[in-house]
Amino acid sequence: MNPNASAPSSSQAHAPASGILAFLLDRGFKRTHALVCLLREMAADPHPRTLAEWGDCPSLQERSGVTLYRLMLKLEQAGVVRRVNLGERAQCFQLLLTGPAPDYLVCTSCGGLEQVETPPEVRVLEDNLARKTGWKTVRHELEFFGVCPSCAENSDATVQSMNL
Repeated sequence: MNPNASAPSSSQAHAPASGILAFLLDRGFKRTHALVCLLREMAADPHPRTLAEWGDCPSLQERSGVTLYRLMLKLEQAGVVRRVNLGERAQCFQLLLTGPAPDYLVCTSCGGLEQVETPPEVRVLEDNLARKTGWKTVRHELEFFGVCPSCAENSDATVQSMNL
C-alpha cells in the first residue's frame, strides 16, 4: 500500500457507498450492517486490500472472515468489487467506483502498490477485441511487478555495506 496516497474522508466515501448500496438493493441484496460497513470502508480506501486487511477496519472487526469472504464474493459477482492479483500476496479486493479499474506496479520485495496510468492503446485493444469477437464488457487486469525505489535503495545499501 502507498501510505502517502490520500483516501477520501468518511463523509466523502458515504455518497459512493450509498449509490452502490442502492444499486445492490435493486438487485435483491439485503441491507445488512456488514454490507453497509464494508461498502463504506471500501469507498473510503480505494486501494486493493486483502480480506484480513478489510477485516481489520474498525467497523468490520466483529465480522468473521467467512462472513467477509462470502460478502466479498457476492459483491464481486454483482460487479461492484474486483479481485486483484498481486502475485505472491493473498488475493486482494477493490471497490469499483467509476470508470475503468486502475492498473498497478507491485513491489515484489515489500508488496507496495503504485497506481499507474493505463496506456490508451490498452483501451483500444479492449474495444477491438470486443468488436472482433462479439464479446461484451471486455476488460483487462494489468499488474507490473518489480522492486520499488525504496526497496532497491535498501538493497543497494546492504550490498555496499557487505563490500566494505
